[in-house]
Amino acid sequence: MNGYRYLSMIAIGLALVGLGFATHELFGARDSMERIVRVDAGDSAETIGIKLEHAGIIQNASAFRLLAKLRGTDRNLKTGTYIFGGHSSLWSAVSRLQQGESQSIKITFPEGLSMHKTFKRIEASGLATYPDLQAAATDTALVRRLTGMQLQSLEGFLYPETYLFPVNSPVDSILSMMTGEFFRKMARAGIEIGQQDDFYNTLILASIVEKEAGNAEERPIIAGVFERRLRLGMALQSCPTVDYILEKRGIRREVLTTHDTQIPSPYNTYQNPGLPPTPISNPQVGSILAALDPVQHNYLYFFADKHGNNVFTTSYEEHQRRQLQLGL
Repeated sequence: MNGYRYLSMIAIGLALVGLGFATHELFGARDSMERIVRVDAGDSAETIGIKLEHAGIIQNASAFRLLAKLRGTDRNLKTGTYIFGGHSSLWSAVSRLQQGESQSIKITFPEGLSMHKTFKRIEASGLATYPDLQAAATDTALVRRLTGMQLQSLEGFLYPETYLFPVNSPVDSILSMMTGEFFRKMARAGIEIGQQDDFYNTLILASIVEKEAGNAEERPIIAGVFERRLRLGMALQSCPTVDYILEKRGIRREVLTTHDTQIPSPYNTYQNPGLPPTPISNPQVGSILAALDPVQHNYLYFFADKHGNNVFTTSYEEHQRRQLQLGL
């Protein structure tokens, strides 16, 4: 009798575990980047489940198909263009496909992304392809229309922000929204671009400051280091400019090698004095303000400590000594 009662308890326990797992699978929400998923005429619940699993929206395509069948909606999933992701569950995914199309997709772009990484993020969402974005962003006629400047690309002008893009947005509209936000942010910060002697060079410097700064307070100090180096004719020797070269080759380094700093490229500020030919990232307003008004000081060198904050020095000897002291 005791054995029977023991087995019954095990069975009840397993059933509860199974129920808990099933409940989590059905209603447990996952956080993921929003992505566009297109449901075509003739797509079965199985096909749709596979699309959602490949997009990282759900964990199990078979579970999606089973749930759609249990809810009696497997033959009533509407075709169209949907936005999935964010904070969603398997249950909500099936519900959304019953209700019909979504209209806008939300994409967040952190500060300091390059145009390359920005377009990779858009492509991953399904909104537009990388080649189409790249072609439009380097179309000098479109660049001039969106910026008012005769430039080779929109690098630096795609403002880091969270956007809601209509799912059928043409590429030029996507770029127009992002550059439009750039100019709105400049106006709100009191930056009158038309009155700057050479705003583009300021933007290039700001894009480097954005990548170098460990915190907001450092930006004007870092801008001052680079402004002083430029004035003295010294090479900027900024690691992010080399990272910019490497990222298009699919290479990511925690620490640059000597070989990296010798790559022949106009973006390599170890090899070339002055600024690179274009921005290397899309900076936020704070970095642009820092580049417009750098702090005046005697620093010529800096390095990041183990906490990500920069240590500033006035000479190379002091620079090396402080690195040794901190075990770097």
